[in-house]
Amino acid sequence: MIIEWKGILIILGILLVYMLIIKAFEKKLKPESRRKAFHMGMGVVMLALPYLFTNFVSVVVLAIVAFMTLYTIKQTKLKKSLGSVLYGVERKSYGEFFYVISVLLIFYLSKGDKILFSIPILILSFADSTAALIGKIYGKKQLATENEDKKSLEGSFAFFIVAFMATLTPLLLFSEVGRSELLSIALIVGFNIALIEMIASNGNDNLLIPLTAFAFLNYLIPLSQKQLNIHLLLIVSICVLVFAITKMKQLSKLALAEAVVVGYLTIILYSWYALIPPLILFLTVMRFPKVSSEEKDLVYDARIIETNVALGLAISVIASITGLKEEIFMTYATCYAMHLAVNTFVRFKYHFKMTDLQALILAFLKGLGFIFIPGLFIQRFYLKYQTNWIMVGTMAILLFGSTLAILYHKKNVKKEKVSIKNGYMHMKIVATYIAIIGIIQFLQTGALLNGI
Repeated sequence: MIIEWKGILIILGILLVYMLIIKAFEKKLKPESRRKAFHMGMGVVMLALPYLFTNFVSVVVLAIVAFMTLYTIKQTKLKKSLGSVLYGVERKSYGEFFYVISVLLIFYLSKGDKILFSIPILILSFADSTAALIGKIYGKKQLATENEDKKSLEGSFAFFIVAFMATLTPLLLFSEVGRSELLSIALIVGFNIALIEMIASNGNDNLLIPLTAFAFLNYLIPLSQKQLNIHLLLIVSICVLVFAITKMKQLSKLALAEAVVVGYLTIILYSWYALIPPLILFLTVMRFPKVSSEEKDLVYDARIIETNVALGLAISVIASITGLKEEIFMTYATCYAMHLAVNTFVRFKYHFKMTDLQALILAFLKGLGFIFIPGLFIQRFYLKYQTNWIMVGTMAILLFGSTLAILYHKKNVKKEKVSIKNGYMHMKIVATYIAIIGIIQFLQTGALLNGI
């Protein structure tokens, strides 16, 4: 396969010249403005990739060169000279590297479809930059809590408008999608990607925005108007459910946004029935028993919600890619059952002052009864999948093991507080036991996450 060096040199040459132009106006532009100007310009240049390259290997080479160049600039004296275009803003971020990775992945996934490639890149380049600039200049209504990245209502609304237009315009001009359909698609994509931008942090928006935009477009474009109307209704319904949950559990505004987009992504990647385990988790984790007086003032931010849904979303992606939705549903349900058990143990031990043994047994029974057993019924009777009872028993044992793990981690802890550190520790426990389930399945069947 021939590497298309001409295209690589053209792209790199244009980007270098553009960086030098921005550098020349350095004194007239604020650091954030320089960064976003380069961000938008780079996006325009990236739109040429499907026209310049006919094979994926050439884009991989371009990505490697770009990655090495950015790393060299960041780690050397060039950071304060030429690199001031990108690194004039002092903050911990890997956004520029995520950008390169996302462009590479979108090029591969789009398989030459210019619409599926261009819209995610347009949204990433223009909606994200517009939101940052509008939020910084005009942002008055803050959405974030103390522990979350700053996001404003004005910036998020600007993101939605630009994302809506960045989706609508290419579909209108370069596709055969009907007028009413493209309006619905643009509305769904714009709304959901705006929510994703709200919850993104540390530059991972450069990865999350284009990849989720691609996933939405790839799924929505073939749908009829009737099907799109159902999706619009689903989004409204999820919003209502999430706001209803806030009556039982204090969620920050960004956590609300995350819950909505996770619910919709779960339906797209998996199916409507996959929404049941995370929904039960959020509906029951602060109930049975009711909220204690100590818990009434606790606020759960987006990062805490993320630690409870990240593994479930990862399994949803696997289910979507492999098509083994029926086969791995119990793994998926067990993941959320473990989260419920682990969180419940902490509540029972620290807020209801139960003994370790009481908290251990009741937490296990809650995870088993509220999510694990309903998940088993869904797989067996709705999905009509013949269950391997030995594997189910193993999963139940590992569910109990997750409560033993949280007991071990908390053996010397006298007081518990809601924190991202604890959230990551809970996620680590669940990830460990889900990995064990995957290994056991592989040893039994020779297929990872198969043969449940």
